[in-house]
Amino acid sequence: MACSSCAPSPRSSMPTWLRQASRAAVFHASSRSHVSANSDQPKLAGGESSCNDCVLFSLCFAQDIDADARERLSDVIQRRQGVQRSAHLHHGGQPARQLTVLRSGSIKAYEVSREGDELVTGFYLPGDVVGLDAFSMGHHAGSAVALEECRLCEIPVADFQKMLGESPRLNQVMLRLLAEEMAEARKLLLVVGRLDARTRVALFLLSLSRRFERRQLDPDLFRLSMDRRDIANYLGLTIETVSRTLSALQRDDVIHIRGKHVRILDREALAEQAHVEEASPSRQAVG
Repeated sequence: MACSSCAPSPRSSMPTWLRQASRAAVFHASSRSHVSANSDQPKLAGGESSCNDCVLFSLCFAQDIDADARERLSDVIQRRQGVQRSAHLHHGGQPARQLTVLRSGSIKAYEVSREGDELVTGFYLPGDVVGLDAFSMGHHAGSAVALEECRLCEIPVADFQKMLGESPRLNQVMLRLLAEEMAEARKLLLVVGRLDARTRVALFLLSLSRRFERRQLDPDLFRLSMDRRDIANYLGLTIETVSRTLSALQRDDVIHIRGKHVRILDREALAEQAHVEEASPSRQAVG
């Protein structure tokens, strides 16, 4: 019988790039979830007591509003800890009670067709605003579910509506966010309606890469919190097609995949597959 102490540990056999990805995921999760046990003041994403001090400030819409509105926002925000994987933030048709900013984790948005089929409409990352559709319509058009453990900042609708009446700048920011969400919806229609499978998958990976870069994470090394079923649903493809396409990109040395971890090996080749121009991550301006 082989000696257990002589057998290589799972960690030692893990590729270096995968160990780096795992360490980065742990570091960024812990840095966003720390809350001081000695303070009575509710804390924001990194243990801060105001929006100005939040580690996600550069990603949040709060950075673009005036100081008075930001101070008011800090007062009314409700911090929600430990939203577990598969827990729903809301369901389609429910009245809007709060606007949500994702502090950590990831969220899937989806709608249900008349036939009862789930239609994935988007994925949210830290700093994203969840529920803008409800803000404009008064109720949620679709549902939102946690893909992993999440932490949230929730803004009661009544308080937020009052703030809108007091801050023209906040109105401008919200209109911009709504316009950006509409633009993303139009882009998805184009992707699903006109592009081949390889282009759709390449665009999806590049989009995620850009979003991770905005969050000061490695744009060429990241973890997919969504499963391939959700990716396929979002891109209007079958699971088998997504799997074949990812495998083909790996065979061509464009990406490397191990489990849920993705490493972009050739960014220019991936951009070529997506039919877009792509600067290197260090020089790329991400909108």
